[in-house]
Amino acid sequence: MRKTPDTRPPALRPYTLLLTLVVLLGASAPGRADDLNRIVLRVNDEILTLHDYQKQKSIAVTQILASQLPPAEQQERIGLVGRQITQELFRELLLESRAKQLRIVVTDEQVEEAVQGLIKRQGIEDEATLQQALASSGMTLDQLRDNMRREITFSQVVGREVTAKIAVAEEELRAYYRSNVEQFVVPEERWLKEVIVLEASGASPEELEETAQEIRGKLLEGGEFEEVIESYRAAELTTGVIDLDWLEENELDPDLAEVAWQLEPGAYSEPVLSRGGLHVLHLAGLREEEQKPFKDVQDQILGIERSRRFDKEMQTFLADLERNAYVKEDLPPEAVGYRTLAEADFGSDESPLDLFRAPTLPSPDEQEEDSGEEESEEGGR
Repeated sequence: MRKTPDTRPPALRPYTLLLTLVVLLGASAPGRADDLNRIVLRVNDEILTLHDYQKQKSIAVTQILASQLPPAEQQERIGLVGRQITQELFRELLLESRAKQLRIVVTDEQVEEAVQGLIKRQGIEDEATLQQALASSGMTLDQLRDNMRREITFSQVVGREVTAKIAVAEEELRAYYRSNVEQFVVPEERWLKEVIVLEASGASPEELEETAQEIRGKLLEGGEFEEVIESYRAAELTTGVIDLDWLEENELDPDLAEVAWQLEPGAYSEPVLSRGGLHVLHLAGLREEEQKPFKDVQDQILGIERSRRFDKEMQTFLADLERNAYVKEDLPPEAVGYRTLAEADFGSDESPLDLFRAPTLPSPDEQEEDSGEEESEEGGR
């Protein structure tokens, strides 16, 4: 899925194939054992059977049908599933083949360390919770270990063949900084407090204005904010002092921001009509706009540049693997043409380059929510 760019160096990102940790469902349709064992795709010495293809297709279709997409869009995506799944599995076979060529061997100790790290990141504290999390994902612990072994294997392949080739000189980082200075500007922030003379008090507009001006006058005379408004708050004419904390201009209601950004530090505003009543604003602090120096953002820029170059190198790497591979196909009709599937065919939030993602298990909170929903459904029957 395409999300906010991950600016960590690619060598530090966890990798795994898009479909390796989803629910393991059965084949979408029954068939004879010899037909299900038919090889539909061979890449060098790696094979994909019809059974495995159908299993992955069934998973993808189930996920689409369970989504909140409109029915027409669901059907459109289901129509592409055969080619999308085959494209992903094809690239997986390419990486598996390359791992064997590089003689990459992942030890049981590495797998167990990765599994324990995943469990810790997910906040799973005991075996019972782990078993519950695995069950809700349709996995066993052995299947989780197999998936982690594959993740580590692919990560090592990518580390050797892609990440190791990425080098960014300091001058290139400085050139990026000079060309994108606006990215590294810290906008002005203002620490604001306010009191609201409440419309809900039942007072007339004139009375609200009079109360607001009376409060502001006492504040201008040097009264402490909390002390000045205490009697008004007790009479339910106003709120207490509301600390809005540090805000950028676009984080505040436009009517209030227009007034607040004209205040001098320590000043109190004229009453401003906005949501809930008349607002009297106090500027408690000011942080002026500043440009971050290069040394403070060098690592951030390095992450951005390495991420961009990683995507380019990954494309080249996969293209080279594909060009040099022995490929034999006997595909179902809906999977034909997978190698020419365009990025646009994946939808606005997906990309054929999104080959890897970190494995996840449902958090304890999510498990409780799922359990609660099931109990609610049971009770409603």
